[in-house]
Amino acid sequence: MNNIETRSLKQGMYFESPVFLDEGYVLLTPETPVSEMLLKSLIAWGFTTLLTEGSPIGRETPTQGGPTSNVQTATLDQNVKEKEGLSRARKFFMEMYRFTDKIFSRFKDDNILNLNAMTEEIKKAITMIRENDKYVLRFQEIVPHEGSEYMINHSVKSTILALTIGERLKMPNHKLIELGIASLLHEVGMLQIPSRIYDKEGALSEGEKKLINAHTLLGFRSLRDFSLPRDILLGVLEHHERTDGSGYPQGLSTARISQFGKIIAVACSYDAQISNRPFRSGRDAHTSLTGMLREMRSHYDEDVMKALLGILSIYPLGSYITLKNGYTGIVTETNNADFRYPTVKILLDKNKNILQDQPSVQTSEAGEMKIVSVLNNSEIENIKALLQTKT
Repeated sequence: MNNIETRSLKQGMYFESPVFLDEGYVLLTPETPVSEMLLKSLIAWGFTTLLTEGSPIGRETPTQGGPTSNVQTATLDQNVKEKEGLSRARKFFMEMYRFTDKIFSRFKDDNILNLNAMTEEIKKAITMIRENDKYVLRFQEIVPHEGSEYMINHSVKSTILALTIGERLKMPNHKLIELGIASLLHEVGMLQIPSRIYDKEGALSEGEKKLINAHTLLGFRSLRDFSLPRDILLGVLEHHERTDGSGYPQGLSTARISQFGKIIAVACSYDAQISNRPFRSGRDAHTSLTGMLREMRSHYDEDVMKALLGILSIYPLGSYITLKNGYTGIVTETNNADFRYPTVKILLDKNKNILQDQPSVQTSEAGEMKIVSVLNNSEIENIKALLQTKT
């Protein structure tokens, strides 16, 4: 391909072949002219060169870009912002992953817990979530699937979810920080259990199940010596309690379970269901969430579940869906007016061709924009492989 300097572009110019922002994104098609808005956006974004196999035709059009070019530029602007947002979210997740890995290692090897460092890390996480919640919750896209340890991944994702729920429930900052620390440490008792047991591929024996179930009590006891606030300790101890009294270790029912225990129970359970483990594949986010809703009266606190639903929508952020018109998309934003109808970025047409512009649409109860199905993990991987051919 030929490099075209952005400064050489002129309003109204056409190209005989598609023009690419990079090798994976079509910026202009032969029938679309360069608009004034596009030129300003390219300068603002800092793009100095473009790619094309053809040459400019140089044909002039009216001085103001028409509706088509304005819509195209708006879509490009949206896609660039999304790309940047996901990049920030990936960087944030990996930094938090590495921090948690160090915290766990020092605690396991030397029985050292740096509470000040954890407080500062949770403060950064709260700020990131407030500014980028629609990106940091798209775990399907920001969390590495290779080369990461489940226990650390799970602790970080559960913390992000718990903090987002706490924010939704309007918890004060000092309680949010304590909730974040409790969630980050909620599986710390697992460090005292051999990894061959909690990562076992086959069915657990009764003795192994009892040992796994002891991790909440093990974590609670190991943290008592660090003068942590009571709410943090209770969050670690009670995150496997269930509202009908069927949980462990104490069989507590709704009124007796701490708020931290209720929040971490929902965050932990949701992430555990969508995550791959050696003994089973993760479920898609929609199936996991609807399953938890069915169990809400017996397992989970209603207010906490409503908060999670408001954050993720019934089709959680990052879910791949099919619309009634046959198009395939990914959920990118929730709808505060109605959690059933989120915003979807369209990726493929009904013939599974990759769309160049990938516009965002508001889904609806009926008509062509109605969500009719949610893709399973194998279908998602196929689409990702197809999209990869574009880059």
